[in-house]
Amino acid sequence: MAFADKVFMEEEKELIIDISKKLHIPDNIRKQIVNEIEKTENITEQCRITAKQIESQDDRNKTIKLLSELMATDKIIHKKELFAIQIIAEEWGKFLPKEE
Repeated sequence: MAFADKVFMEEEKELIIDISKKLHIPDNIRKQIVNEIEKTENITEQCRITAKQIESQDDRNKTIKLLSELMATDKIIHKKELFAIQIIAEEWGKFLPKEE
């Protein structure tokens, strides 16, 4: 989410560090992941690929919650961030295109 708008804000960076610590992800692994994401040409396709790898319903729920929190961290909701979370929600059948 932090990379969807191509602007990596300090607040987003801090939240990513906090989440990584809670998930016991070592700093070197977190930095490696960030570097890989920064090099990603097609963030939309990468969202789809990554979403498909998360199979547990519990992990999907946690991911949606964390991505929503990350999206709002800089107190600005960017169109590309909304699109990225929509792609992930669609992959998981958690997107409602219109009110029912």
